Amino acid sequence: MRRVILVMAAVTLIASSCSAGSDDAVSETASDAAPEAVSEAAPDDTEINEELVETTEVANSNQQVTDLDDAELAMFLAALSDDELDDLLLELDDDSYNRILDVLEATEVTDDEPPVTDGDSAVAGPDELDEDEQAILDELQENGFCDPADIEDGGVVTAMHFVVKGQLQPPCSGEVDPRLEAAWTAMADVTPAALLSDISLFAGFEGCDTCDTLAFVTTLDDDAEFFLMAIDVEAGVDDLNELALTMQHELTHVFTQVPATQLDISIPAEECTTYYNGTGCFREGAYTWAWIQRFWDAEALATIPADGDVNEEAGEARCVADAPYTGPYGASNPEEDIAEVFAAYVFDVEVSAALDEKLAFFDQFPEFREVRERAEALGRHEAAYSFDNC
Repeated sequence: MRRVILVMAAVTLIASSCSAGSDDAVSETASDAAPEAVSEAAPDDTEINEELVETTEVANSNQQVTDLDDAELAMFLAALSDDELDDLLLELDDDSYNRILDVLEATEVTDDEPPVTDGDSAVAGPDELDEDEQAILDELQENGFCDPADIEDGGVVTAMHFVVKGQLQPPCSGEVDPRLEAAWTAMADVTPAALLSDISLFAGFEGCDTCDTLAFVTTLDDDAEFFLMAIDVEAGVDDLNELALTMQHELTHVFTQVPATQLDISIPAEECTTYYNGTGCFREGAYTWAWIQRFWDAEALATIPADGDVNEEAGEARCVADAPYTGPYGASNPEEDIAEVFAAYVFDVEVSAALDEKLAFFDQFPEFREVRERAEALGRHEAAYSFDNC
């Protein structure tokens, strides 16, 4: 059985090492190789170039292994085939080689063992659930929520997992997909279980040629109590940081619309005294209502469609120089605005100084500060992220 690594799949090191070498690295290698080349019969240019490329690739491979932390190292290992992994190990020096073996040993499972990781990111086995958690799982199963038809428009569904109190359960549909479980682990590593607990179903899909959705959330029931989050599992290979940003964005749509504390779906639009988002009326004290009162005036709200949908044209018009938005999409409505800025807050994304007040908004909530602090402690603030910006 090929090892299952429960960390987020990333771009394969072999592929990146072929393109990541700088001109300086090539120059240094060429300089080091020159004395040896002079002492031998002069090889042709092709042999010299091949030797330089090979030497540079090895140097880059060792350097990249050194630069990655254990989680990131396991991320790209999950995307390697066995042959690619064997080729990589042959290229590395002793320190890099031993480090990779240590990471593999820490994350390897056998045919007799379910794939699990430590802490919040563990995939819980059935015998690990207490009575209350088992009751939640039973309810999810009885409602028949594990249906690939709910997300097939996004592409081919690879696996679906029920989530109980922030803990990922074994697949309820499809086979184990390390990319999907890895994406959950990466999110759970920085997110307290309390903010994950309103996700009831987590699913992965492989995007199609015409698909451009990295992730989305939707409710599974009429009362909007059960949420599905679905992600493009190939996106972690294409752009690890973009997927991480998108997942935090989508998570914001979950914890800001929980019926019990955030969104009252029993109140129709004409009776709503706060803000109606097309599904319900935000409660007094809700995160999004506090955000709207502080950052969205009546004139801006008047441009939002009655169903609360994204108004891209208005967003582009609102997104002017130095505007306090992450980009036209964030400027399209208050819910996309708070979700985009929260993702930037968590990962310390470099954005315009015009967003400073919005970023500071989250500091008043201990649960949000904890997410940001976890991300910083794990080195996630050092990664490269970007928004379209206004």
